[in-house]
Amino acid sequence: MNRIIKHAEGMEPRMDVGTARKLKAFARGESTWAEVEGMTFEEAKAIAQVGCELAAAGRLDEARILFEGLVEGNPRDSAARAALGTVYQKLGRLDEAVAEYSAALARDSANPVALANRGELYLRKGERQGFTDLANAVEVDPHGETAAGRRARALVKAIALVAVEQLRGDATPSSA
Repeated sequence: MNRIIKHAEGMEPRMDVGTARKLKAFARGESTWAEVEGMTFEEAKAIAQVGCELAAAGRLDEARILFEGLVEGNPRDSAARAALGTVYQKLGRLDEAVAEYSAALARDSANPVALANRGELYLRKGERQGFTDLANAVEVDPHGETAAGRRARALVKAIALVAVEQLRGDATPSSA
């Protein structure tokens, strides 16, 4: 890994002009730490893939560390935030999961993972926004190309069936 500030034995530390410019942009909030470090999309994607594999293997704390690092390096990365939310959800850190899903949706309102998972968490709390999130997840993934989109579709369908059954029950004349 390259050092931002370079120095050799007996020499004054120095920083190249381009790096100084990047650091100033970071300090002004105009760039992310990942941009300062020169992390490419492909590198971030590879790290995220490892995080997903760790989570799938049940190594949630290790996955959490990777995704927290990705989010710290680039808080604008909606996919990393949704993945971190998923890990938090699996760890039972539900308020933090909702916060990450909400941050992901603030950057990308069509993120099916954030919509489906936040919707599910809101439903568990009895909040109407949960159904809205699930319906939006189905809308952004109408063909169920993602696992989140398929789960959202199944939940919306189940909720609709329960509602229909309740309506039928309410319409049945009571015996007097």
